[in-house]
Amino acid sequence: MDARPRAALLLGAALVALPLLRRPPEAAACTDPAERAARDGHTTEASCAGGAPVRGPARLVLGQRLDPNTADPASLEVLPGIGPARAEAIVAARCRRRFASAGDLERVPGIGPRSRASLEPWLAVDPAETPACPPVQP
Repeated sequence: MDARPRAALLLGAALVALPLLRRPPEAAACTDPAERAARDGHTTEASCAGGAPVRGPARLVLGQRLDPNTADPASLEVLPGIGPARAEAIVAARCRRRFASAGDLERVPGIGPRSRASLEPWLAVDPAETPACPPVQP
């Protein structure tokens, strides 16, 4: 029996596994990302050099959380289980009464305990923050 196919398989497995066993280089963490450029109220470029706070879905990419009292509907839609209708329902609920905690999201139609629990890792509620409400149409 020819041992070459087995040896080739083991060699291939070793070549794949070796990089996985090495420790990755320590990267300098950006503890306070700042906005460098924005479009439509959302951060499109960020840096670690300080400046304006990051806005929109970029907050999630950079390890920050969204505040349901101030996030716009487009930002809310990137959260798990939140589509356009539920994002608008969140905005309507916060305009009636601001969210004091993530638990208050259960006031929103379609968000129960399980949905709220899946959203909590992505949210940081600042109860002192004034809710962002759309202007009232006459």
